[in-house]
Amino acid sequence: MATFQIGDKVKFLNSIGGGVVTKITKDFVFVRDDTGFDMPMPPAELIRMADMSGVGKVFNQDVPGELPSPEEAKRMAEAESKAAAREQEQNRKLKEKFTGRTDDRTEDKLLEENIRLRSQVANLQDQLKNLKNRLAQLQTQNAQKLNENVLLQYMVRPGEAEVDLHIEALTAHPEKLSDIEKHELQKRFFRTCLNHAQLNGLKKVVFIHGVGRGVLKTEIQNELDLYDNIQYVDAPMKLYGSGATEVYFKTK
Repeated sequence: MATFQIGDKVKFLNSIGGGVVTKITKDFVFVRDDTGFDMPMPPAELIRMADMSGVGKVFNQDVPGELPSPEEAKRMAEAESKAAAREQEQNRKLKEKFTGRTDDRTEDKLLEENIRLRSQVANLQDQLKNLKNRLAQLQTQNAQKLNENVLLQYMVRPGEAEVDLHIEALTAHPEKLSDIEKHELQKRFFRTCLNHAQLNGLKKVVFIHGVGRGVLKTEIQNELDLYDNIQYVDAPMKLYGSGATEVYFKTK
């Protein structure tokens, strides 16, 4: 198969016509005919005029005289190459303007960014899993401590707690309880807090029992009278009104 160069005069093997080679790619040879149009042709369908001999060479000497010379065709090919480079640069600038990206390898960059984000998500998922495990451990530890000292959730300062005995603070559904059940729940919780205060060495607990008819307050104070190591007074009016009792525990 002949090797073509830009500027070669060629003829078509399977059709009438020919021209001058202006561009060569991997699969095609571009031939400019007498109309000025560059036709992509397979190399196997072309023959160089210089390679023709005998009758064929004489027969094909009618290549139009207005076709460019090899030097002119080469100059035209170089001009087209420069024009293509300018067009590519313009396209790059347009892409940069509308996408905000300066790298021509936009798809590669997006792929890299996607991989990086997926890695970050995986790391965050691992951290979240570890945090959940840690939270479960802390909840278990807190539950154990609360079993040992229910007053931990009512501490207002070291050695002091404040317990609200209003029924709404002790159960989420007070409407499901009778008046007797509500009263018994309040007394049971008071006794639990009292025991935990003594077992854990608290110095002071304020029990907020409310005013009402004074029944709960009376029962609480009657029970406190049974302890030799406990003293109590009505809590300050300016803080609790008349609905709270301050309990002090004597230390050994």
